[in-house]
Amino acid sequence: MNTKSLLLAVLTAAIAATMQAAVPRVSNTQMTQAANRLVTITYELADGPAVITLDIETNVTGTAEWGSIGGANIQQVTGDVWKKVETGSHTMQWRPDLSWPDHKIAAGGTRAAITAWALDNTPDYMVVDISAAAQSNTQKYYPAADFVPGGVTNGLYKTTKLLMRKIMAKDVEWTMGSTTLETKRNATREATHQVTLTNNYYIGVFPVTQAQWDLIQPSRLAPSYFNNAADRAMRPVEQVCYNEIRNAANSTTADTAYDWPHDPNPGSFLGLLRTKTGLDFDLPSEAQWEFAARAGNGDTKWGDGSGILNTDKDGNLDLLGRYERDGGKVLSGSSYAIPAQSCGAANGTAIVGSYAPNAWGIYDMHGNMWEWCLDWYEDNINAPGGKVNIDPAASANTLSGASGANRVLRGGSWSDAVGYCRPAFRNRITPTYRGNSCGFRVLCSAGLQ
Repeated sequence: MNTKSLLLAVLTAAIAATMQAAVPRVSNTQMTQAANRLVTITYELADGPAVITLDIETNVTGTAEWGSIGGANIQQVTGDVWKKVETGSHTMQWRPDLSWPDHKIAAGGTRAAITAWALDNTPDYMVVDISAAAQSNTQKYYPAADFVPGGVTNGLYKTTKLLMRKIMAKDVEWTMGSTTLETKRNATREATHQVTLTNNYYIGVFPVTQAQWDLIQPSRLAPSYFNNAADRAMRPVEQVCYNEIRNAANSTTADTAYDWPHDPNPGSFLGLLRTKTGLDFDLPSEAQWEFAARAGNGDTKWGDGSGILNTDKDGNLDLLGRYERDGGKVLSGSSYAIPAQSCGAANGTAIVGSYAPNAWGIYDMHGNMWEWCLDWYEDNINAPGGKVNIDPAASANTLSGASGANRVLRGGSWSDAVGYCRPAFRNRITPTYRGNSCGFRVLCSAGLQ
């Protein structure tokens, strides 16, 4: 190649790299209000596509300070917003009279603040429709909890939609496991070790409910034990095994060809969910699960930052989740008994989101339901360093080379003592097991690329 051709090739590559790295930009934002109070907002997007979100800011004092009116006040917005948008001219419309009490839009005192999110850095909350009428790749994105339509605990997110929370985990070094300060610990299973995850991800704000299971897997409707008609829809699904969630179609018999890192069986819950939504849903690894459960809090702490009291009745856990002595079981004389199958949500499993969230806005990480994770179980997982404990070259084996027998479950359940609900506790069971304390929550990639 001559010098001229080489220079041209280098210049072409540099231009291509610059174009690839271009950050989406919003310009020429205009906001007008008609006599019927309808507000029209127009904008130009360059270097897209991007996910577009909106905030409305006011400057009623006439100073240089602009402040948001709050996400709850701008939920009545339609058009090219809350979703992936291509380069070009776009319009959205807002009904402030429906969502902003005592609203006032004075000339020069209110403005639209539009954010273009790169596709590898999508907003904090994602809402995925899984209703019977849902279409793939129609998920919506919101920058904070107060922007989520109806609020995060709205029943829609426990029945016909999945609400996902972005976890910023990439390149964060943290300590997995527990120390002797947690007296209920298992020293071998919970040995502390440093972990650095390689990617951000979205995780379900709630465990998957019975209504959500039925929408995705109609070939095995209503599998749960606690299924009384009054509140079953929003209680977590249980009596579902690892294999039928990921590796099998309505069966406990798994096909190892679908083991992680391969895609789930197309007829499994996750396979059907992927087809319906167009998103790469999966189970979390146990490292991803523990990182999200801790929510930035370390040893001796629950996910909201309160202390683990190392007692059979923990007042801090009472606020965060359903466990044996907090309504899960019923006190009969001097012991606790399993409640009747027909019991309401005051016993057995609780309606998801009934307790307080952890520091990152995720509910039911402690108690209510054991949650399946991707990994094969081994006692000592120091060596994997946060990797999924499955040998990619021989998926029936752990990373140590031993044959896998049990899968990992995390979080404790309605029937368990406090110690089992700690963020560090690791449980194991055969992937064919269908128990009334075993459920799951879903995870998918953070970003559209």
